[in-house]
Amino acid sequence: MSSSDGGRPPKDDATPSEIGGQASGGQPPRADLDLLRRFEPQLRFNRGELFFPVDVDTFLTHADLRLHRKGEESTVLIPRPQATQVAIAGCDKEIYAGALHLRLIDRPLNALQLVQFHARSELREFRKGVTRHARVGLIARLLDVAFRISLLARGRVPGGTAAAAAVSYESMRAVSPSPVYYGRVERTYDYTSLQYWFFYAYNDYRSHFHGANDHEGDWEMVSVFLGHDETGAYVPEWAAFSAHDGKGADLRRRWDDPELHKVGGHPIVHVGAGSHAAYFSPGEYIIRMRIPLLARLESAIASIRAVWRTALRQGGSLRAERDGHLDIAFVDYARGDGPSIGPSGDTPWDARLLEEQPALLHYPGLWGRYVDDPIRGEDAPAGPRFNRDGSVRTSWYDPVGWAELTAVPSTTREIPAAQAELVRLNEEAAALSPRITRAEDEATRIGVRVAAMRDGSPGSHQLAECEDRLTEARETVGRLRNSLSETELLARNIATRVERLKQGDRGDPRGHLRRPDVPQQPNQLRLHRIAETWSAISAGLLLLVIGTVAILYHAALLPFFLLFVAFLFVESLFHRRVAALVHGIVVTLALTTLAVLVYEFWWQIAVAFALVLGATITWINLVELTRR
Repeated sequence: MSSSDGGRPPKDDATPSEIGGQASGGQPPRADLDLLRRFEPQLRFNRGELFFPVDVDTFLTHADLRLHRKGEESTVLIPRPQATQVAIAGCDKEIYAGALHLRLIDRPLNALQLVQFHARSELREFRKGVTRHARVGLIARLLDVAFRISLLARGRVPGGTAAAAAVSYESMRAVSPSPVYYGRVERTYDYTSLQYWFFYAYNDYRSHFHGANDHEGDWEMVSVFLGHDETGAYVPEWAAFSAHDGKGADLRRRWDDPELHKVGGHPIVHVGAGSHAAYFSPGEYIIRMRIPLLARLESAIASIRAVWRTALRQGGSLRAERDGHLDIAFVDYARGDGPSIGPSGDTPWDARLLEEQPALLHYPGLWGRYVDDPIRGEDAPAGPRFNRDGSVRTSWYDPVGWAELTAVPSTTREIPAAQAELVRLNEEAAALSPRITRAEDEATRIGVRVAAMRDGSPGSHQLAECEDRLTEARETVGRLRNSLSETELLARNIATRVERLKQGDRGDPRGHLRRPDVPQQPNQLRLHRIAETWSAISAGLLLLVIGTVAILYHAALLPFFLLFVAFLFVESLFHRRVAALVHGIVVTLALTTLAVLVYEFWWQIAVAFALVLGATITWINLVELTRR
């Protein structure tokens, strides 16, 4: 073991009880573990998946603890296999200034080893289906070119690392074959939150499944939120699955939502191939990476579309990518056609309490390789408790708020909470009535004064001031009456909801969803091979032809325009949008022609407009004058 120059070595003789903690809520650990077992999820993977939830103790025996300071090579603080949970939990990130991280792979596989690995790997069972390029438009494919170039310029996990990690993971499974989750129970005022944390040795989304990124270590989480019935027994209310950068209400489903599949009362999770993101429904999902630099352009496109569709009442010929987003698209495969882990699955869980794992509570560093990626996609994540910057995760300190359940009462509290709010609204309405009476009296009093002043009585020089006061009094009465009307309407709505709740009607279980992940339908995935081939080569081919035309024709605009139209035609042909393309071209040419005419003949147009407008107004006024 070696230490950094400026700090002390980690405390290696601490016991788990010194670093760890007690079970949440003061409950005995066995009771929490039994509760976790009652609702533990079943994870369904894809054929060809290489990594499954692993025991962190086994992972640590295959990893070094390292420190990376900017501009320096990483320094080994604790060499393998000495990097135990207790040892790394004693490392203080403030003392070890820099990126504190674990390193699983030192030497990626070479070209020959990669060939041998793929010849015998389970990846042979995976079928990607329709390529991701064939599922998106030309703009997304061009942005994908920029993304690939950025990988060369920014930190990235070296090629061959994913395969080497798969080999290392197989040796871990030989030592600890049972898949593991780390459970945590948090009790709040309204809900008991069950968190199931899964650790994967590697995220091979980019290397093996054509996704966005690779990184060592991968933490994912599934939550089940329990309420209580009248007897105090636990009742499952909601489930929330972590998926990429998703957050808020879209991550959760109500327990009676048909999209939340269950087996024996246990939620079923469909896991993304390589990414390990969690989904409620099986299928293939389009994942879009936002580009902050294009946010202003995206906003401008949205404004143009709003004017085109709302003001001009036109169709969608000015169609941008999905919802106007200029994003890079990837496919996340969550078919669930491979191994399953959990209740009624192929393999049972080995359940552990997270509070008994010192490293998960106190190790602030990254759980894998640090490559100094500016957008963090290729850097390993921190553990369940921490973000990469050392701050505490929202899902840790506020598990209910993480799923936006803070303002959503559990089933047993829903009716009492609504009834209590109904009482408050009725009290507000009752308090508004005398305020309205006083405001009306005040308005009447001022109105009498104004009427007298208008008759020319003494003090009429104060008329303007009194009229202003009268206007203000009228507005006050209007605001109070509007507030009373809204209060009464809301009270009636809540009373109606209370009656529905008493009858067992809790409303639409999906009413809280805003932009949930939805898998692509089978009819969206049926494309001819020629269309797929075109989608794969079109972006690069467009750049090559543009470069060639620029060399041959220099700044000539016509060849570029014809080239662009040709590519748009082929693109629309494969995506069955020729009619929309023709409509768009006609509209564009018409608008361009109009703009040219206005620019060239603006004076004549202005004069003609004035003449026509003057003649029209004169005619209308004469007709009105002579009409009997």
